[in-house]
Amino acid sequence: MSPASNNASRGPLGLRLDCRHYRGDRPCRAGIQGACPSACTAFEPLGDRILVIKLAALGDVIRTAAILPGLKRYWPQSHITWVSRPSGVRVLSGHPLIDRLLPFDAESLCHLELERFDLCLSLDKEPAPAALAMRIAAPDKRGIGLGPFGTPFPLNPECERYFLLGLDDRAKFHENRASYPQLIYEALGLEYRGERYRLHPPGDACRRAADVWHRLGVEPDDVIVGLNTGAGRVFANKNWPPEKYAALAARLLAEPGLRVALLGGPDEEEQNKRIAAACPGALLTGSHHDEPTFAALVRRCQALVTGDTMAMHVAIAADVPCVVLFGPTCEQEIDLFGRGEKVRTTLPCSPCYRRTCDFSPSCMDDISLARVLAAVRRWLPTRVKSQTVTLPVLESVS
Repeated sequence: MSPASNNASRGPLGLRLDCRHYRGDRPCRAGIQGACPSACTAFEPLGDRILVIKLAALGDVIRTAAILPGLKRYWPQSHITWVSRPSGVRVLSGHPLIDRLLPFDAESLCHLELERFDLCLSLDKEPAPAALAMRIAAPDKRGIGLGPFGTPFPLNPECERYFLLGLDDRAKFHENRASYPQLIYEALGLEYRGERYRLHPPGDACRRAADVWHRLGVEPDDVIVGLNTGAGRVFANKNWPPEKYAALAARLLAEPGLRVALLGGPDEEEQNKRIAAACPGALLTGSHHDEPTFAALVRRCQALVTGDTMAMHVAIAADVPCVVLFGPTCEQEIDLFGRGEKVRTTLPCSPCYRRTCDFSPSCMDDISLARVLAAVRRWLPTRVKSQTVTLPVLESVS
């Protein structure tokens, strides 16, 4: 199972090119000045060099971080490089199990082709990352590569099940019961032991988030329910209707001890402003934060209502209880690790992953305000539940 380790390497001037502290363009991290001493007590070998290639949607990047504890379990002395798009690099910044984050760009590709890795892991089914895996010098490659006809294929037998789920709707939608972390561990030939994915927003992102809450008048003891009102535009009907989010905000704001925060990105800016105007007291957190700051904002919430989107994965990574609304996507691939609840559509056509849909009511229209409100109440802190009052549900959005 273990890839072959790199041999210790000395370069010109006796430089230890395989030391964690050697950087080449600036002084040694351990404080050694000049060339490496022949008997340096600070020498720490890189160990097994592992490259992870994951570029896809930001939520996928976040949940793929579940492999990091497993990699360290199999290869305790290892140096992990992760290649992602700039947004992925930002959201994973500060992760203690990643030694180097690289953007997927021409500059990174230039030096990656000259480097040598012991293990290359490629988990995207798109041509560009799969092609990069084929160009990397590594004796052990797992996951997905690119064939001579420009189409992806599984690099190792263990990856076949994960790969075939993308080719068979029945298997993906109805037969598979494994979560995404289970699937990728299996695809890489590793034993899954319930490993979680985590985010570690750096200090400056946490300070920016704290400033947002301070400007909004949020006190340390305030209980905040976050409503993440967007879920992307790739799949049809992935978003719960904004009028239902507005009704949910109104109901929650009427309950003692609760504050409601509206979360989202640029696509949700105007929608969240309309919800806030209809629900005095709802907090507008802003829509142009970078990914680490957004993660730090979510981490402050005591509960989050969201669709199957990046914010859901951020909440899972931060142990924030989340109520997740599922329409066109596969709920069985999502593991909430006992910290939340799934509210599924009852329509039989789900899941479908369709890009267009003219069904009315849609799968997300089918999810009632009453079901979501009840789920949120189940995950509120005990001291808030004790104050909860019973309110009638608006008939127009139930």
